[in-house]
Amino acid sequence: MRKPLILFTLLLLALSAKAQSQQEWRDSLSTLTTLIERHPRNVPLRLHKAAANIELGQWQYALDEYTTVLSLDPGNLTALYYRGFVNQHLGRYAFARQDYEQVLKAEPLNSHALMGLILTDLADHRLTQAFDRANHLVAQIPDDAEALAVRAEVEVQLEMIDAAVMDIEKAIKIEDVKAQRKYPASMDDNITSYQLTAFSLYMRQGNKRKARQALDYLMKIGVPKAYLAEYYSQIDKKK
Repeated sequence: MRKPLILFTLLLLALSAKAQSQQEWRDSLSTLTTLIERHPRNVPLRLHKAAANIELGQWQYALDEYTTVLSLDPGNLTALYYRGFVNQHLGRYAFARQDYEQVLKAEPLNSHALMGLILTDLADHRLTQAFDRANHLVAQIPDDAEALAVRAEVEVQLEMIDAAVMDIEKAIKIEDVKAQRKYPASMDDNITSYQLTAFSLYMRQGNKRKARQALDYLMKIGVPKAYLAEYYSQIDKKK
C-alpha cells in the first residue's frame, strides 16, 4: 500500500479549490503573506502560500517557499515532493530528482514521488530510465489507473504504440468505475485525459472506429460535445 505524504492532505486541500478565480487566489496569497509576516516559522501557512504561488504561476516564489519550509522542517515530505514538482516545471531536473529521491528514501513505496521521477526523466529525454521506472511503478501498483497512464505516456515517447494502447485501455477500464459515479465528467477529469490519449493513439493506428468510440464515451458521461468538436473533425478530415 502507498503511504501518504506527511501533510499531503493539507496541501491538496489548498490545491483542490479549482473554483477559485485568479483574483481569489491573489486575495488568499495576500492574506497568507500577512499571516506569515506575523508567524514566520509557521510551516502550514507557508505550504498554503506555496500552493497559491503555484496556482498563480509564480514558480520561483513557490520554490523559495518550499526551500524555506525545508530549512524549518528538513524532513517535511510534502515540501520535498512539491519542490521536486516545481523544480521539474522550471527545468531544474537534477534538483527535481534529488527531491523526489529524498521522498522515496523516507517512503520507498511512495508512488507519487516515483511518478514525479518518471515525468522528470521524460522531460529530460531519459526515456530508457523513465521506462524502467514506469515498469517498476506498475509492478508496485498494477491496478492503479494513473500508473498505467504514466507508463503509456513513456511508451508513446518510445514509439511503443501498441503497448501504450494496452496500458491506456486498462487505465480507462479501471477509471470507468469512478466515472460512472461522477456525472457529468469534465475536461479536467482523469477519464477524459485517458480517453483523449486513447483517441490520439487510435488515430495513429488508423483506427477511426475506436477513435470515434472514445469520443462517444466522453459524450455519454457528460463531456459537452462543443469541447470535443475539434477531435471529431480530425476523424472526418483523416482519409
